[in-house]
Amino acid sequence: MKTKKRISVIALLTLWLCLGTANVFAAGNTDDIGDKIEQFVSEHSDTTAGMAVTVFDSEKELYSGCFGFTDIEQGIRTDENSVFEWGSTTKLLVWSSVMQLYEQGKIDLNADVRDYLPERFLKNLRFNKPVTMTHLMNHNAGFQEILWDVFSNSEEDIMELGELMAHRQPEQIFEPGSVTAYSNWGVALAGYIVECISGQPFYEYVNTNILAPLGMKHTSLKPDYSDNRFVRERWGKLVCYTTDGKRLEPSRYFIPIYPAGSCVSTIGDYLIFAQALLNRGSVLFAKPETHDLLFSPTLYYDGTDIPRCCHGLWMIPYEKPVYGHGGNTAGCSAYILLSAEDNIGMAVMTNQSGEEIYNCMMPELLFGKYDETKYFGAKRELPTGFYKSGRTVLTGPIKLYNLTSLLSFGEESHEEFWVRNTETGTVAAPYGDCISVSTWQVIYELAIFGLWALSIVAAPVMLIVMLICRLCRGESRPLGKWTAVALLLRLAVIGIAVYIVWSGLTYRPSDAYFWGFGVIAALAAGLCVWAFVGIRGLDRYGESMRKSTKFARVMTLCGIFVTLVNILYWNMFMFW
Repeated sequence: MKTKKRISVIALLTLWLCLGTANVFAAGNTDDIGDKIEQFVSEHSDTTAGMAVTVFDSEKELYSGCFGFTDIEQGIRTDENSVFEWGSTTKLLVWSSVMQLYEQGKIDLNADVRDYLPERFLKNLRFNKPVTMTHLMNHNAGFQEILWDVFSNSEEDIMELGELMAHRQPEQIFEPGSVTAYSNWGVALAGYIVECISGQPFYEYVNTNILAPLGMKHTSLKPDYSDNRFVRERWGKLVCYTTDGKRLEPSRYFIPIYPAGSCVSTIGDYLIFAQALLNRGSVLFAKPETHDLLFSPTLYYDGTDIPRCCHGLWMIPYEKPVYGHGGNTAGCSAYILLSAEDNIGMAVMTNQSGEEIYNCMMPELLFGKYDETKYFGAKRELPTGFYKSGRTVLTGPIKLYNLTSLLSFGEESHEEFWVRNTETGTVAAPYGDCISVSTWQVIYELAIFGLWALSIVAAPVMLIVMLICRLCRGESRPLGKWTAVALLLRLAVIGIAVYIVWSGLTYRPSDAYFWGFGVIAALAAGLCVWAFVGIRGLDRYGESMRKSTKFARVMTLCGIFVTLVNILYWNMFMFW
């Protein structure tokens, strides 16, 4: 796509006056954008909890508004002193820090990141190609998804960043630069590199080099928020809601992997930072050229000149190219959107997780309609078949998670996806790639997991049926050691599964269940051997087995075997 020519403010204003209905903001129309936003909020008030928004250029605030409540039940209204969680827009603090160090000549964005880390720090690299800071900025360093240390309801889970990064290291499953897969861990690694270069904890570096110079007095980045009393007190009173306005309880969690999403501030401080990103002459960088570099593309959609990412800033296809970052926590959402070409920006904060009305739809009032076809034009090829998100887990004890990333595309579905590599069939979405998967692999994985789920559900049913049959026949003998152990083993799987679901819903991830599956796998293997030896012969009393008994044992054996196959295939035995 050819770069659009710069249009002057006079030309934009003339166009707006001529067309009347053009949805483009021009300098000086502050009353107009304010009226549009307030009308928009009134139209969506039924599902609004709390929301703060600001519109600005590089020099001044053009409009700000606070709406709704930070606590609906107590009637606490949103105002300029309300605090919200930044979520993943915290990552922009990481990239700003990195660009400052680059500006000072302390880091090469294209050098191997191991040059800046302690010796042998990265343990799970599988490819010879080095990981660079640019890879981390583009989210294509190749790391698989992590499910730990994103949220926690206990301050006790918070570690020093270096200790946490050494303790939790995901496998590298893709060659660096080959697959874009949004990575919280990769951003946290970049934050730790800032620590290693600067000699300061990341939050201290940001406080010293970003927050203080910009005058952001109502912002906290430390994962327990103890570095800012104002923020800590107000964050402790923040109540969050679902997208339809239902109260979340609890709704506030700590984020141990904090460079990826732990910042909290007022809308006023959020504005200061967003405006500094937009302003080429702000104190954020010593040289205007660093600002220009920040907004220069580092990743394109394959086979095009369409920017995808600019040093950690994502391209969002509104009517004009807009760059920025969105963020979600367990209870809040936020967005920073910047048009460097038009010198205009919008920042939004809400206390509703996964909120899209204000974070995605409302910016159209300023930037024009969200329309990816304006940039991509006619599709080269509409993806069909099965795909898996690159943001997945392909190895290790949580490999089963990759079933949740399975996608099926039809001929008219998911028009926002684009073929990125015609050789592999990989398709690209704004925040990550999807990888083509064979139909046979999908059938196999769904079949073995489906059989496992069926056998687990059948275990308690079979136990009840066998007990009823024995009572009806007047038999007083126990079920037998093999049958009892086999059924209890499958019931144990149910118990562990319930624990996993509970720990996930309450953000209390644990390694404990890995040990459980490891023990179950060992016992299941032993039971299979035991069954193959004894199932053809006589039972423990020396009598021939009844056909019904033999059938029950065969079915139980099948269930145990399916359990063993699943634990091995999904790597659940990797508890060490």
